[in-house]
Amino acid sequence: MSMTDAGHPALAFLNTVTDDGKTRAANSFADGEGLLAQLVAAGAVPRGLPVPGGRQMATALALREAGYAVLSAMAAGRKPGREEALTLEAAIKGALQDASFAFGARGMTVVPGPLGGLVDHLALALHDLLRRDDLDRLRECRRCTHLFLDHGRGRGRRWCAMARCGNRAKAEAFRARHRAVTG
Repeated sequence: MSMTDAGHPALAFLNTVTDDGKTRAANSFADGEGLLAQLVAAGAVPRGLPVPGGRQMATALALREAGYAVLSAMAAGRKPGREEALTLEAAIKGALQDASFAFGARGMTVVPGPLGGLVDHLALALHDLLRRDDLDRLRECRRCTHLFLDHGRGRGRRWCAMARCGNRAKAEAFRARHRAVTG
């Protein structure tokens, strides 16, 4: 799924799983280099960051799952779990503590400080997402665990992307209708 489909770079990070159900069991990358390439392509992190090693990968994946749990609950109108919320809060606070502010034509942006690595960039991206005015349009795909911001005319988008889950769901519905008519 591209960042455009999800609606925000932080969602592209949370969606770095390849599950076709609701398991979140498989990553969409093979290693730190693959994750970094996906995040750069999505605009979640800048080019030039070092490839994350074992400990940094574990921290990033823990942040991904905590962020997913919090945002999935929010999308469903539920209160997020305490542990996941605290994990996300701690990551954001840690990144903000060392952050720098950059001022430009589009206002102020918060960027990781001089020691900020991959996890700080991701925490600040999640911070940016959580502060958006359109967070009430956050949805979770009905087929998989991917999250997206629904900016369609109505509020009816049900799939993360038509090419990923929408076509499969429509094909399954067609087959079920066809079986009902012929069966």
